[in-house]
Amino acid sequence: MTNKLQWCIFTALLSTQLVISVIAQEPPDHITVSGTATTEVTPDVMNWNLQVKSQEQNLEKAAETHADAVSTVLDFLNAQNLPQNSIQTSGMRFGQIWTYQGREQVKDGFFASTDISFKVKDLTKYTKLWIGLSRLTNVTLNGVYYDHSQRIEYRNTTRKNALLAAKSKAEGLAKALGSKIGRPLSIEEVSENYGLRTSNLNMSNSITSAAGPSGDSTNLAPGQIPITMRVRVSFLLITE
Repeated sequence: MTNKLQWCIFTALLSTQLVISVIAQEPPDHITVSGTATTEVTPDVMNWNLQVKSQEQNLEKAAETHADAVSTVLDFLNAQNLPQNSIQTSGMRFGQIWTYQGREQVKDGFFASTDISFKVKDLTKYTKLWIGLSRLTNVTLNGVYYDHSQRIEYRNTTRKNALLAAKSKAEGLAKALGSKIGRPLSIEEVSENYGLRTSNLNMSNSITSAAGPSGDSTNLAPGQIPITMRVRVSFLLITE
């Protein structure tokens, strides 16, 4: 076999391999859709965030007053039969208080503060906690957040429903074109939204509760929390 013939055969084989390689890299016919699902759940957990803050002209006095205030709050919470280990203290701080007198910034005493958070699973305790905390000095309620104890399970179910919604949408689109879908080629979770809701509470010890002496007010309306999942799925498109 001559060198010229060998070169021609090599070139032909190389060209064939390149064509096969290009064809193999072409993506199959497919259809890409998004699917969304939302589950509404009634919250069964409340997360409370408090701040205890004391102010005095002397730092040592501020620290002592603050320690007593924090101890009083913790004693009250521990008496409410809250879930075990649900009370947490954090964000301990102390420092100087500065105010403006005219155009001058002057020192006006010292402060000490601590953040306290806790979880409530029995929502009927809401009124007793609200009234009891409002009677304590140096306490500010920064927020109450609704949650659900089975949030992860609800998210997983909602995600599955989003996938089924995507499949149903793809089947409908393919059918309109006289085609059908095959196996999924890719699955992507686009977004999730867990509507952790804040109760419209804003308490300081200067606020007088609207409940009577027995604290039997029932002004709690937790509503529902939306859990939304969105996915994007590509399916093989089969056209006969």
